[in-house]
Amino acid sequence: MQTLRSAAALLAAADSVDRLAPVATALGCDCPPAPLDHDTQRALGITEYARDARIVAGPGAIRILLLEFAVAIPIRERLPRLASRLSARAPHVLWLVVGAQPDTGDVAIAGWTGERRPPRVAALVANRRHVVDSDAETLRALTAVAAGSARDLLVHARWIEVLGRSALTRRFYAALEGAVHGLADSCAVGDSAVRHELALLDTSRLLFLAFLEAKGWLAGDRAFLVNQFEECLLRGGRFRQRVLRPLFFGTLNTPIRERADRAKRFGAIPFLNGGLFARTALERRHGSVQFSDDAYGRLLFDVFAQYRFTAREETATWSEVAVDPEMLGHAFESLMAARDRKHTGAFFTPFTLVERVTTGALEAALAGRAPAERRASLEAVTILDPACGSGAFLVHALDRVAAMLGDAGDRRDVSTLRRDVLTRSIFGVDLNPVAVWLCQLRLWLSIVIESDVEDPAAVLPLPNLDRNIRVGDALAGRDFGALGAEPKSAAIRRLRERYARASGARKETLARQLDRTERQRAVRQIDLELARAADRRRDLLAARRGRDLFGDRYRPSLDERAATAELRTRSRDLRATRRRVECGGALPFSFDVHFADVAARGGFDVVIGNPPWVRMHHVPLAERE
Repeated sequence: MQTLRSAAALLAAADSVDRLAPVATALGCDCPPAPLDHDTQRALGITEYARDARIVAGPGAIRILLLEFAVAIPIRERLPRLASRLSARAPHVLWLVVGAQPDTGDVAIAGWTGERRPPRVAALVANRRHVVDSDAETLRALTAVAAGSARDLLVHARWIEVLGRSALTRRFYAALEGAVHGLADSCAVGDSAVRHELALLDTSRLLFLAFLEAKGWLAGDRAFLVNQFEECLLRGGRFRQRVLRPLFFGTLNTPIRERADRAKRFGAIPFLNGGLFARTALERRHGSVQFSDDAYGRLLFDVFAQYRFTAREETATWSEVAVDPEMLGHAFESLMAARDRKHTGAFFTPFTLVERVTTGALEAALAGRAPAERRASLEAVTILDPACGSGAFLVHALDRVAAMLGDAGDRRDVSTLRRDVLTRSIFGVDLNPVAVWLCQLRLWLSIVIESDVEDPAAVLPLPNLDRNIRVGDALAGRDFGALGAEPKSAAIRRLRERYARASGARKETLARQLDRTERQRAVRQIDLELARAADRRRDLLAARRGRDLFGDRYRPSLDERAATAELRTRSRDLRATRRRVECGGALPFSFDVHFADVAARGGFDVVIGNPPWVRMHHVPLAERE
């Protein structure tokens, strides 16, 4: 049985095919590696992938392929292609690939089953120069599987399960949840719910930075957060005040040329914009809340430092045993109180369901269109998830539409394609403001992960998504059609898309213009409802003043009396809402108001999602109706 230390040592030493052989031995394959001649490599389709290749026979149909990859293409891109070829040319073999890319330091263990075409690869991709505990734990679990069973099918199936993310996910959630609660409890000031939400905000931002750190975008330092924390302690501590506040608000949310000297001392940090690192209303109201350095240390060292982060989400052909952006959705589920989950129906949707529903919906939307028409349709498509949660469906829809545009001949790079699709085609609504914030965060990450930019100063600012992903109740909100076509809908669409790309003073100006337009539409909608209510009340009053067929004075029924009282109350509430809206208060959610340009086009082309599953007795009567 491997220990964590010995498993980490095996991964750290794997810089060639010869050094990969001990990994195969630890996995229970004691036969010496056999070289593959050129004809066999060509027959298996691996000549273009490997500098050196050997094969190790395991029990039954298990074969471990040891490969030394060239540096031209990242190992994460090579493995799905290799799996497709091997599963097509030798489908009877239970493959496991153990590969190293010496030039980058990457080492991988990957497997797949023959259940689908193309196969879905489950993999561990570590860097031998920086092996974290979760890497070593995965290898240790793989070796334990081999020691526990002699049946080849069972061993291979368990390997794929270990290389999946379930076990890692459970460990990560437990550690993250404990760290967030510890962060919230480290402050004795204020309401516990407020402290918990602020702790979740800080943790989510730090999670985002962990992904940027993995790309080398934080001053080129892949241990930036830990190093900043340790330096802060040497200067007397107060990590939240001395590091996080100036990093979040004075650096990441401030253009490079406008940063103060204190912010410039962080080094080369990109300007991200997008609202992710802007002060929230909650933070402005509760500025006195301060969390302890010890609690931040537990978050950084006991959670972040123990796990490998990858910015690439799982896809139909790839799943990696590492913390990826999709786990933010899982984290959102796990960090919500059980009582709140039951009330709101907020539960995580499995990727297989997300993939199936999204693919089916897009295929239906494009059905019957000639190939020449598909690109124009994709460029104009609008997609809504009316209960978006942390964004699983929208992230996958963004990925699919961008990929389909590429297949249709759009030659822009993936990051640019996704940025364009995101600002033009992706829309969401959710009741929970934290869910909306996390949805935006995942959509931002979906752009970041595909960027090939290495210089942080050259990173494009993130788009503003608060006009695409809205807080509101999609069921209670008024639908399209009440206001009719907006004569300025094209201008509103251009205004929203310009706002999505704006920053600084221009962003504030465009936000005011959008807000003014939305308020005008909201007031028009309220006035129409007031007019309808007044007409209905007049009809009821006129009936009460009349006579029945026998000439007697008309006696209204109990239902009519109740309807009159309800209309009176409704009109009073509408007038109060109108005054609040005109004075700058929050707008009641309405598709006609919040998505005016989409309303003019007749609505959304695709509506996808996994609606909240809530038992009816948990829903208040007014909402139930």
